[in-house]
Amino acid sequence: MSNQKLSPCKESIKECVLKRPMTFMKLVSETQCASETIEKYLSEFLKETIIKEKKGKFRIIYSPELEKDILEFYELLLNPTTKSIVIVLLKSNIELSQIELVSITEKSNPSISRGLKLLLEKRIIRRNYHAPYSTYKINNKEDIFEKLHKTYPEIYHNFDGFELCYPQPKIFLDIHK
Repeated sequence: MSNQKLSPCKESIKECVLKRPMTFMKLVSETQCASETIEKYLSEFLKETIIKEKKGKFRIIYSPELEKDILEFYELLLNPTTKSIVIVLLKSNIELSQIELVSITEKSNPSISRGLKLLLEKRIIRRNYHAPYSTYKINNKEDIFEKLHKTYPEIYHNFDGFELCYPQPKIFLDIHK
């Protein structure tokens, strides 16, 4: 009888993970199942290679069919500052300076600097030098939108409702934690 009660959790866990990558805590939140129950079923799925996991700063559970670049993008956007930079640059029709990004995202200058460096290394953005400052722009917006759709559908589907000035970006970024 207890197996019948656990079955909905098992299906829910499998469905969530195969739909899109997510952290363990996000999986707990979305399935509303106990951590121990999720852990039990994840170990079964991992043995059967129905799902995969990547351990790092966060434990990410994902479909084995997920492309490596999508998984890397998901992991990259787990950092809220990096996510803010990407979303603001996607929404902007012009190139933005670091100071403008600090102002719009309400993140610290060092935090924005680290995020920009990481995004430059991953070749998601490009830098244009202007004396005495630089501006930044997304390299391929269509590719980033496609990745957002696969990894953060709540942002992708609500993107049109987001404005750079109002409401503040942090309100938009907090839509779905």
